[in-house]
Amino acid sequence: MLALTLAVGLGACAYHGNFDDPVQRRVQWFSFLGGDDIKATCQPGASGSTDRYRFVYNGRYAEQVRAYELVGDGGGGAYLTARATGKYANLAEVNLEDPLGPLRWKESRATLNGATFSLFKQALAADGFLQPPKTEGQRFSSNSFYWLVSGCHEGQFHFGAWKYPSEDFQKLQFPKLLLVRDQTGMAFNPPRDAPTEIMGQPSSSEGANAPFNITIRADGVGGGTLF
Repeated sequence: MLALTLAVGLGACAYHGNFDDPVQRRVQWFSFLGGDDIKATCQPGASGSTDRYRFVYNGRYAEQVRAYELVGDGGGGAYLTARATGKYANLAEVNLEDPLGPLRWKESRATLNGATFSLFKQALAADGFLQPPKTEGQRFSSNSFYWLVSGCHEGQFHFGAWKYPSEDFQKLQFPKLLLVRDQTGMAFNPPRDAPTEIMGQPSSSEGANAPFNITIRADGVGGGTLF
């Protein structure tokens, strides 16, 4: 029974692509950041192993988070879904006809041709995405600014992490390609000097704004809990 309970618990924390469900998204956030769902289907020649990339920008978690899904269309081009959210919703603004509306992220979609998709891949290669992350072993605070990228590239899973301030962060090329195609209508929260101390586990009394840490691994992230 204990083994079954643990298996169910771990399965519930694994991201399964249900981003629009705010409760499951929150429970599965670390799995989403690490690209566990992408890694699970990324095998050379396997069905579902088309080139696919996930970009996440942490602009101080309590202020702004942006997420992008870039998925090959099988014909050389790709589909780009952009999502962004700002400070947490005011419950006083809840509409009874759509009670989860304030928790949904702003979203836009775009179709990219082959040449543009190739530009993204070139940028990722230049940014060091195809190499093990230089920040492996570091802990990132949710109070900081950072980019995470997980992806299936030519049948192999890769993971990258860059934190501000650093030279590698400043030189990143892929953010420009994303932001110019982002039609969510939410202004980008640029990185700035801010407290980036590593904190302990969050207190449940802090609610949605509770700070947290993630640990960078070569194949994803490790972390605590958002609750």
